[in-house]
Amino acid sequence: MSILFSFFGCSGKAKSPSRPNEQLSSVSISQSHMDRTYCYSFWAREQNGSYLLDAECLIVDYDNNDCKEINLTDTAITEEEFQQFAELDSKYDFSGHIKARRKKNIFFACDETITNFFVKYGEEGLNVETNGECFKAVNELFFQLAEKYADNND
Repeated sequence: MSILFSFFGCSGKAKSPSRPNEQLSSVSISQSHMDRTYCYSFWAREQNGSYLLDAECLIVDYDNNDCKEINLTDTAITEEEFQQFAELDSKYDFSGHIKARRKKNIFFACDETITNFFVKYGEEGLNVETNGECFKAVNELFFQLAEKYADNND
C-alpha cells in the first residue's frame, strides 16, 4: 500500500527543497506589530531590466529621542545593490530555509507580531524562515538601503 501512496506523493517523507533554476528576482520582508516603531515593509526586485526598492519604516534614534519616517516607492537602486541580496542568497541559501506551513491558530491575538520573508526566483516564490542570521542579514541590508535612498530624496 505504501508503494501505491508514494506514487501520489503521500509517502509521509518530507521532500527537501530543491534550488530553483532561475535567478533571484525579488526579495521582500515585512513585520506588523502593535507598536508602529517595530513595523516595516521592504521589497527589492528586478523589473524590466531595472532594480527597484519599496520601503516603509521608521528609523528610531533613541539617543536623540528622534525618528525618521521612510516611504519609498519604485525607487531605483543599482544592480550592485540588488546583487547584495543574491550574495546573501549564496551565503545562506534562502531556498534551504523554507518556512514550514503553520497550523491555523484557533485563538486570535490582535497584538501578535507577524514577520514575513518572501523570495522569488523568476516566477517561483518561496516563504522563508524569519529567524536566524539569514533573515537578520537581509533585514539589515534593507534598512541600510532605505536610509541611503531616503537621505538622497531629502
